[in-house]
Order: sequence, then C-alpha cells, then structure tokens
Amino acid sequence: MSDGEGSGDDARTRSAKWRCAWCDKPHDRNDPPCDNCGHHKFEKAVVPVAPDDPDHQREPVWVCPECGRVHQKNSPPCSRCGNASLERRVPDDADYAEELSGTSYVDLLSARYAAGLAVALVAGAVLVLGLLGVVTLPGMGSDVPGSAESVAGVDLAETETAFVADLNERRSVAGFEAYERHESLDDATRLYNEGRLRAVYDGGTRYGEQSVLDELDGACGEEITALRAYSLTAEDAGDGVFDSPEALATALVDDYERFDQTFYETPRGRVGVDVHAGPDDRVFVSVLVC
Repeated sequence: MSDGEGSGDDARTRSAKWRCAWCDKPHDRNDPPCDNCGHHKFEKAVVPVAPDDPDHQREPVWVCPECGRVHQKNSPPCSRCGNASLERRVPDDADYAEELSGTSYVDLLSARYAAGLAVALVAGAVLVLGLLGVVTLPGMGSDVPGSAESVAGVDLAETETAFVADLNERRSVAGFEAYERHESLDDATRLYNEGRLRAVYDGGTRYGEQSVLDELDGACGEEITALRAYSLTAEDAGDGVFDSPEALATALVDDYERFDQTFYETPRGRVGVDVHAGPDDRVFVSVLVC
C-alpha cells in the first residue's frame, strides 16, 4: 500500500471517531459509557480532521457562547448548560485540537452538578448527625418514653431552672454557697434519667456509673460525688403542684431534701439537673453535684 493510500485511510479513521455527548471526549468506537465522565451516550465526532487539501472547507458547527459546548446543528438550548442561544462557527485546527484535548473533572462540574453535589453532601451529613443523635430527623424521633418538654402544661426546662434557684436559696439560708449549674452535669443527668424511663416503661437497661462519667467529660474528676434520682407521681403531687414551673420545682426540692437531709453539709460547687415526665405524668428527676 502506498503512503498516499495509508494517509487516506488514517484520515477516514480519524473522521469516523465518536465523542461523548456530555464531555466531548473522543473515542474510537461507539462503546459507552465514556471513560472520562461515565456518560452513557456517544455521538459522531463533530469536527472531522481535514485532509491535506488546502482548499478543504470545514463544516460549520454551533457553539454555546456560555460554556463552549459544540453542537452539530443549531438546536438550542445548550445540551450542557441550558443557554438559550448558539453561535455559528467554522472551526480551525486550533479549535479541533482544543476539542480533542480532553475535559477535566473541574470542567464537568457545572453549576447544576455542583448544586446537586452540595445538596447530597448536606443530606448525608444531616443523616449521620441524626443517626448519632445530635439532631432529630422526621421519622427518627427520640425513643425515650414521655416528654422532656412539659407535663400537665408545665414547661420542664423552666422547672429545672426554678429547681436550681430554689435549691440555692435554701442553701443560702442554711449558710452554704450557691451551686453553679454546669452543662456537662446537665448532660449526664439527662442520660441517666433517660435510662430510668426506658427501664420503667420499656424494660430497657439503665445507664451505669461509667456511662455517666463518660458523659461528664472530666467535669467531676474520676468519680461521681453524688447522684440522686427520684420521682413524683401525680397522686403524690397534691393540689397546685402543676400550676407553674415554680410550684412544681418547689415540690421536687421538698422531696430532694427529704431524700437526703445531710446533702447540704458536704461542700460542693457544681450541679446538674434533668426533669422528664413519663407517659403517665410521673415526673422523674436526676440531680448530680460535685
């Protein structure tokens, strides 16, 4: 075979190449998916390699002025970025070389793909946080029986605040320093209280001392100074106890004093408290000091 015949065959081979319909990477065969971006559709190469004839005229193509995507015909919008208009252009050798130079993954990351990736990453992060219990997702609510929010219309967070205030007032009258409420101690009492409710209502397992220590994160040293847990039933509460957070807190502090009258006498500086209502309005309290 002569050199001229060989050159003609090479030209026909190059002109018959396929390219990815998404990223434009050229391929020898119509055999998707694309080995660059994974797209599942190929199209005939838009711009064939011109023969050596200097009089050869290239076929015009239609180019998106926004992203540079080459189209075989004027059929807006752009199949890559959605731009509403295309520009007619007769490519030269430099244009064709650029078209065949490959497309980087950065080029493929169009605005819609970037937005989709961002949404997927955020959704994945929220799911992980939900599984870890950091946030509560719809359909993944707390499995603790009862309510940590209120009982008989009384706000339990306000009750906890009133509990510490009443306790400190009584300590002041008895000549002792006020407690400082501590977040780590609050978290530990909440953990302990939730275990109590699961054990009472669902037959679950209570949290042990080591779990409480782990939750304290060193706030009380290497051992728990004092942890008190008790409950108040609706029958024992009496009239007016559920009238306000302050009234409920007073009843809970009264029970706390009766539970351990010597509790004030040991010097302690930090306190954590958690108040949680069971499904039957039984009020569970855990108090931790150190």
